[in-house]
Amino acid sequence: MRLVLLGLPGAGKGTQAKRIAEKYHLTAISTGEMLREAAKEKDTFGLRVQEYMNKGELVPDEWINSLVKSRLQEKDVENGFVLDGYPRALHQAKMLEAYLQSQKQNLDAVFFLDVSQDTLRHRLAQRGNLRSKEKQGNSQIEAKREKIRLDDKPEVIENRLHINKELMESLIHFYKEQNLLYVINGEGDFDNVFDNINEGLLSVNK
Repeated sequence: MRLVLLGLPGAGKGTQAKRIAEKYHLTAISTGEMLREAAKEKDTFGLRVQEYMNKGELVPDEWINSLVKSRLQEKDVENGFVLDGYPRALHQAKMLEAYLQSQKQNLDAVFFLDVSQDTLRHRLAQRGNLRSKEKQGNSQIEAKREKIRLDDKPEVIENRLHINKELMESLIHFYKEQNLLYVINGEGDFDNVFDNINEGLLSVNK
């Protein structure tokens, strides 16, 4: 299967993508993780990526498109994938569609995790607070310092939500017209959200 998980920051895409990948033997591809790894390299590209992330802004389409296209050509993706955090804009969705068509492939389903703005703000704030405490902790968790999210700062949360919300509406419309979209209530317990995704996947596999 070839799947996409859509949702605003804090919707739980990363958690669900990993669970889907494990259950269905797919490769989970997180563009957020790819960008954070790039930022840690501290080279010219990494430093520019970090600048965007620190402001809560989206990395330019050509950069992220290139990263995703290269990742989709790797051998571990042959049995299928679940994309987390991509596409985030209509241009990206069209690039993904064109690339898959060039490989004689198509997406099987797109799941949108629908979560209220208040819940998203709460989750993002909690995540930022938790990681800040880890950073200040003792030597046993010192190794986790490089995992601190560059975009969890309270001052960039609102900017991230605003930018992504505007772009998400066009993506939802795009995939709805293609009859690929499944809207999942992402407010509840993560186990319940996963169960709802599985119900959608049952209809995909019929």
